[in-house]
Amino acid sequence: MGIARDLALARTAKKHGANYALRIIMQARKSGIPISLGFALIEQESNFQNVFGHDPTIFSGAGKVTKAKYQAYKAQRGPQGHGGMQGVGPAQLTWYSYQDEADKRGGAWKPKHNISFAFDHLASLIKAKGMREGIAAYNGSGPAAQNYADSVLRRQKKWHDWLT
Repeated sequence: MGIARDLALARTAKKHGANYALRIIMQARKSGIPISLGFALIEQESNFQNVFGHDPTIFSGAGKVTKAKYQAYKAQRGPQGHGGMQGVGPAQLTWYSYQDEADKRGGAWKPKHNISFAFDHLASLIKAKGMREGIAAYNGSGPAAQNYADSVLRRQKKWHDWLT
């Protein structure tokens, strides 16, 4: 698809509240996931915000992710997450090694690298497990992850309808 088409999709997505619209489109294409799924995932995880999550552990609800806050979080988290882990950024990367992988790409606190790792990871889960189970695995396992997959898939349909 051409850049003109992607820009038109991004404008439509922004009308529906999506920050990082062009980044989501470009990375979804690069990672090989449906664009609508990219929007659904980021909406589900953070409502298109670069924020810390609300898990009952360190940095819960700490607001906007900045480099300084992220570095303080990471120091408390420790090299293997023993100090506690929290969702970070638009894709809410929670597991320490996922954050570290996004850091290798340029920084988990930066939406570009946060989304890049998340979409590549989601694509690998979908390839290994299929669409629904891959989405569930992005969240974890068990009934909560199954409910998560249902929610993301409902959002994906909504985004597909808006974008097509």
